[in-house]
Amino acid sequence: MNLEVLQVISRPVFLAAGIVLALGAPPLVADDHSLYPTDYVYTDVEGNPLPFQDTPSILKALKTGEIVERKLMSRGVANNIKLVLEYQGARFHAVLRLINVTEKEETGSVRMVVKYRDTYIFEAAAFELNELLGIRRIPPTTVRRVDGAEGSIQIWMEGMTPEDIMLEEDRLRPPDKSEWWQQKGVMWVLDALIANTDRNQGNLLIDDEWNLWFIDHTRAFRETSVLFGVDELNLCERGLWTALQNADDNEISERLEPYLSSEELKKLILRKKKLIKHIQKRIKKKGEDKVLYTLAP
Repeated sequence: MNLEVLQVISRPVFLAAGIVLALGAPPLVADDHSLYPTDYVYTDVEGNPLPFQDTPSILKALKTGEIVERKLMSRGVANNIKLVLEYQGARFHAVLRLINVTEKEETGSVRMVVKYRDTYIFEAAAFELNELLGIRRIPPTTVRRVDGAEGSIQIWMEGMTPEDIMLEEDRLRPPDKSEWWQQKGVMWVLDALIANTDRNQGNLLIDDEWNLWFIDHTRAFRETSVLFGVDELNLCERGLWTALQNADDNEISERLEPYLSSEELKKLILRKKKLIKHIQKRIKKKGEDKVLYTLAP
């Protein structure tokens, strides 16, 4: 696949899901496995493995680690700060996001004005939901107050390259295209669920093993029950499909209540139900093997 084709398919729109279907559904794999690339090792500022690797320990380090350095980032959302934290004798990088604004926009033929939030708190909400569904492609994220201001704090993924940089440097050539699109498929389902319309090549990270990681969700969780791009959402990973069906509304509300308003939670639950119904219709029409796939280990 040449660079031009990859550039087209990588655009931050859900139409890409339809392109994947046109290229052929990902092959089914019988092995049971996690959606999470379990071989990833979190490292310190010098590239050595951190003495803590489990998610609860990382979250604790993010919340309580001593801030020893900070630097305003020039790339990405304004006011993002790259930190060096020290915890259990190890120093590691993290990113602090402080953005918290309410935007208004006009939409539809009647030019109805709607509001949406662009806020750090959605980073923590996206992480919690990604954990609940077993996706685990969003780096550990929590909230923390720094110098009197609350923001989200997320561990820095060392050794990663954003997709847009890979494109600029003509290096976006995944060795296994089927696995690549399988991972993208997980992202598209997640983005539809959380109403994330801000996915772009700059917030999709790629590690040395071509695992994909999802960051920057400050504009997700809109107060709408609309599933963006659902007409082009043709496939779903089997494990994620099972998790969606098994996800209890009360548990979702309990875990995300600290981060979302009651209306945002309500709309999230409605989108989940619509997403399940959409996939069920696809399965009934096309057959399970044409709609569901198993992410290659």
